[in-house]
Amino acid sequence: MKSCCQVKTTQHLLERKYFLIAIIWTLSITALSLISLEGRTPSLAFKNTDKVVHALFYFFFTFFWSRACKNKKVILIMLLAVLYGIVIEVLQTTITATREADFYDVLANSLGAFLAMLVLKVINKNL
Repeated sequence: MKSCCQVKTTQHLLERKYFLIAIIWTLSITALSLISLEGRTPSLAFKNTDKVVHALFYFFFTFFWSRACKNKKVILIMLLAVLYGIVIEVLQTTITATREADFYDVLANSLGAFLAMLVLKVINKNL
């Protein structure tokens, strides 16, 4: 049986792991969103595949940051993810020559963040 200190140490290590993953994930989204990917991405079989990718990226963005923050204020983290997605879309239009903002990307990002919030609420309720 684990002692209280062992459990707290394990929890702390998991939170640190999620914090590191959240930072790496955020930096990856930023880089992938602001560099030109023309001719470098594979063509996918069905229409609007990029919207599914956007939703997945922001699902995990919200999930990782919520876990890093001990699942506190999940709604706030979801709203920050949506805001971050909007900022990235604006930056695509203003600082890149090959990318442009897309309202449907913002919707996909928001949907992914919202779904993560719902999943986290269910997980936290069952813990």
